[in-house]
Amino acid sequence: MKTRLIIFFLCLFPLVTVYAEEGIAWKSLSAEEQTLLNDFKGDWEQLPTQRQQRLQKGAGRWGQMTDEQRQKAKQRMQRWKSMDGEQKKKIKDRFERFNNLSPEQQEKIRKKRQWFNKLPEDKRKELRKRYQNMSDEDKKVFRQKMKEKHKRAKERMQNMTPEERRRLKQQRKNKNTNRPTRSTNSRTTTDRATDRTR
Repeated sequence: MKTRLIIFFLCLFPLVTVYAEEGIAWKSLSAEEQTLLNDFKGDWEQLPTQRQQRLQKGAGRWGQMTDEQRQKAKQRMQRWKSMDGEQKKKIKDRFERFNNLSPEQQEKIRKKRQWFNKLPEDKRKELRKRYQNMSDEDKKVFRQKMKEKHKRAKERMQNMTPEERRRLKQQRKNKNTNRPTRSTNSRTTTDRATDRTR
């Protein structure tokens, strides 16, 4: 009896695979998805299954966005359309490298991005400009020094007791909340790091 069931399911499995490869029928999309994906309607059946799935997923995300999020997404799309092939290739390569990182490394990058996004706009522009004006060699040295600094900090944290770690985190939190805003003439961490690389 068990053998017959196994054979039955094994015979069914290729049918499931073939069915999955057939793609998503246009009629199976919700009314909202059809509206959002209307530009693809004529070619929908010829699109690869994976592309159909990505488009359906994107339409689902769009439906859950706020008006502000949709506006930002439209702006990003316009920026993307205005880029040349080389710029797009660099972004795709960067995206691929990010996806190949471990979840821990990806999380570190997300946290750094959040930190950067919390900075005032003028400070972000200043840091971007300063980094862009560095030579490729200076950028490489800067990145290496930052890696070493983070490695040493991680080692120090690992050698601390849980109580010492808690106090250090609290001190950092207090320092960040009590930090006065800097004048435009004061030197930033990036200024000092750039000077050290020279």
